[in-house]
Amino acid sequence: MTTASRQFDTADISSIDFWAQPPAAWDDTFRVLRDERPVSWHKAPEGSLLPTPADDGFWAVVRHADIVEVSGQPDLYVSGKGVQFEELPDDILQATQSIVAMDAPRHLKVRSLVTAAFSPARMNQMRGSMEAEVRRIVEDFATAGACDFVAKVSMPMARWTMTYMLGLEAEELDRFTEAITIMLSSRDEAEKSGRSRAEIVDEVVGLVSRKAVEIAGARREEPRDDVMTDLVQARVDGEGLTDAEISAFFLLLIGAGFDTPRQTISHAGKALSDFPEQRAWLTADFDARVGTAVEELLRWSTPVLTLRRTAARDTELHGRQIREGDKVALFYPSGNRDERVFTDPHVLDLARTPNRHISFGGGGPHHCLGNVLARMELRVLLKELLLRAPHFHIGEPVRVTSNFVSAVTSMPAVAHA
Repeated sequence: MTTASRQFDTADISSIDFWAQPPAAWDDTFRVLRDERPVSWHKAPEGSLLPTPADDGFWAVVRHADIVEVSGQPDLYVSGKGVQFEELPDDILQATQSIVAMDAPRHLKVRSLVTAAFSPARMNQMRGSMEAEVRRIVEDFATAGACDFVAKVSMPMARWTMTYMLGLEAEELDRFTEAITIMLSSRDEAEKSGRSRAEIVDEVVGLVSRKAVEIAGARREEPRDDVMTDLVQARVDGEGLTDAEISAFFLLLIGAGFDTPRQTISHAGKALSDFPEQRAWLTADFDARVGTAVEELLRWSTPVLTLRRTAARDTELHGRQIREGDKVALFYPSGNRDERVFTDPHVLDLARTPNRHISFGGGGPHHCLGNVLARMELRVLLKELLLRAPHFHIGEPVRVTSNFVSAVTSMPAVAHA
């Protein structure tokens, strides 16, 4: 398909330099696009694993309502051709993105098979163990003095959840997640490690796939009361998951189920530190106020920055003619700061209601399966943190340059400022 007749928008949201800026700077650009060009055509993102033609591009969708519209039409805007902002090789796509990069009818069947891993019964079963672990984590933080909040709180919390769910050793999980963090970052960020992103992606996929198949085989022989057993035993119309599907979902869980909560916890902690009056409001009546507070912290953090769809046929969105095969990228941080939906969107308001944030996606069949778990993690952690270390202070974060996940690698902190 030729796209030469379409002019690229002047706003820079494709370069590595753009995503290397602090998040507040992103919205200076997004605000202009929301107001003047809510659906706009842009150059392909820098740092993709695959080479892209000079005239290749994507449609940027930046308003809340348009993101919801695209998300709610999975037959028109499909996911099966990839959901990352950039283009991925087919083998990597199939091996890494599981149900998020599937379309009906296969998506519906596979999603129903993996839903058992996030059932209310499984979440309730996990909660007691999670509360005990959170008490240990927060006690360690509260007595540590000056420390790194990510290393002391966010990382241990997310690590425990994934080891509990997947049956991995902590050391194995750390090895995988370090590589996945680099895999999701920009090309420049990856090359700081001395390797290309393509090399890292191949390594991660191989490591995780082999481990997933090994654990799946072990659970078939000796079932346990864990998520991997749920996955290998799940059946719909007599059909279960293949090893390849289990492997892809396993990698998705490590990437999304570990990294996304880790980032959400980090951003939530930073927000409560930066806005002590909001923290005090929540602490004053935690049980009654935590519901709205969690939703606002999810809106505020927006850990997943972008997902894309592909137009299945010619269509129109907000007056722009979109052609079959065009990439359509959804920018969640922009949607979560849309002044048409949120009053004073750049203000943290833990009492905000209603709060129609799109941090778990814009609805539709691809709405994040782990949303219940993410909310539970925040509730449990915040309760203990505000009880045991109510005056904690967090300094400036060290961020990873990425157009996919709003990633923080470290933040200086002290429990009793």
